[in-house]
Amino acid sequence: MNLYSLKQISHQIDGKLVFSNVSEVINSGEVVEIRGKNGSGKTTLLKIITGLIKSKDIDSSDETLDQISYLGHKNGFIEEITLRQNFEILGIQVENSLFKKFNLSELKNQKIFNLSYGEKRKAALIRVISSRKNIWIMDEPFAGLDSKSIKELKDIINSHVEKGGTAIVANHQDEIVESKKIILRLEE
Repeated sequence: MNLYSLKQISHQIDGKLVFSNVSEVINSGEVVEIRGKNGSGKTTLLKIITGLIKSKDIDSSDETLDQISYLGHKNGFIEEITLRQNFEILGIQVENSLFKKFNLSELKNQKIFNLSYGEKRKAALIRVISSRKNIWIMDEPFAGLDSKSIKELKDIINSHVEKGGTAIVANHQDEIVESKKIILRLEE
């Protein structure tokens, strides 16, 4: 099923062209990896896809937009309360197996500000995975993760896609081999 149709999308920030003429069709059941150097517009393109930045050059349905679970650069937690409380506020039930996979089982009752960057990132990824949404959009999901967690996340993404889900990832780290690539180059 066609989720998005990007038609020669170009974007400027402060009058400077960040990227231009990006065209791609994104279907359900795919991993799409947006790759490029820092400053090439990966985050901006993700925000266009999610609808956070409006563009007339992208087609998607309201149904598609309702199926998004988005993780940006910031993890989006309330730092002064526990990991468990953050999930409870959102009404998200998390399988204990996910906490185990990411070595967070012993940290559920820790306040977020006590967690390392990598632990916070893992918790934010668990939130996306537990969202029950079909479209996962993640900005640099491997940032701060150890090699075991990167492998676990890749396996979880592949399983999600095999079940008909979609993952759209901005990434300049470990390549996801099975992914469709959108390569952004810095505009001169």
